[in-house]
Amino acid sequence: MSDTTHLFLSPHADDVALSCGGLVARLRARHENVVIATFFGGAGSLAQLTPYQREALGFGERRVTLSPTDVMEERAREDRAYAAALDARMVGVGLPDAVFRGYEGEAALMGEARPDDPAPASAVAELLHTVKPEVAYVPLSIGGHVDHRQVFHAGASELAGGRAGSFSSLACRLVFYEDFPYAWWSDFRGLENLRPDQLADLPPSIGLTPEYVLVDDWLDRKLKGIRAYSSQIRRLFGSEAEMERAVRERAEKVGEAGGFGPAERFWRAESHPRPSQATGPRPPTGAS
Repeated sequence: MSDTTHLFLSPHADDVALSCGGLVARLRARHENVVIATFFGGAGSLAQLTPYQREALGFGERRVTLSPTDVMEERAREDRAYAAALDARMVGVGLPDAVFRGYEGEAALMGEARPDDPAPASAVAELLHTVKPEVAYVPLSIGGHVDHRQVFHAGASELAGGRAGSFSSLACRLVFYEDFPYAWWSDFRGLENLRPDQLADLPPSIGLTPEYVLVDDWLDRKLKGIRAYSSQIRRLFGSEAEMERAVRERAEKVGEAGGFGPAERFWRAESHPRPSQATGPRPPTGAS
């Protein structure tokens, strides 16, 4: 097994499979170490789901009584099944999902984080200290879901912090991934499509450079991984067939943007910003 360890910061169960599944499959085929940390998999303290929570979490069609614990345990089982299929390590941070932290309705869920709901910077710092990855992957927070933005802000905070255990002190490469299916829904094409304030947390000396990972040989593995999250497919895509179409369509469009075949795109944080341009069809890991 390779000594290189890759840490993926996932706001929810399924985000890494959806956004980075091709790269993860490719890394494991090369015997690279993969650790996936799911941040917001906790159930909060409510005894019962509200109708909104039930719908937002993808369980609206279930005709049985489900508690918040039932729902989040099912999502955690899906996470474990995905990790087991790839022989990756799964870590549950256990923070409550946004729907259990008082965010209700689309406007709240896709709006600004409340002042009393800080980004989980301490959890990111602890993961970096214990896992000691050579590469860490953080959601770019395309779409603006508050949980994705909180993980992005926590990652950016560690990039800027210079504290013991931060990205800089560990010489850990930081890479941002494009949140799928939000990138597909919004037809995300590049950093110019982000909100004007989106990258404000990054230090001014940091620029983001796109890199393309060819996934034509790994799309079937990615699709199989996404199917592990069966509770979410209907909510996100309507059907498994639509999920497959969306994954393939997005991969082809991303690849075309870089002049390649089907690909996933990542944005490497670099200390000397230069004009963003395609850097060739190599993974951000250097494992070409």
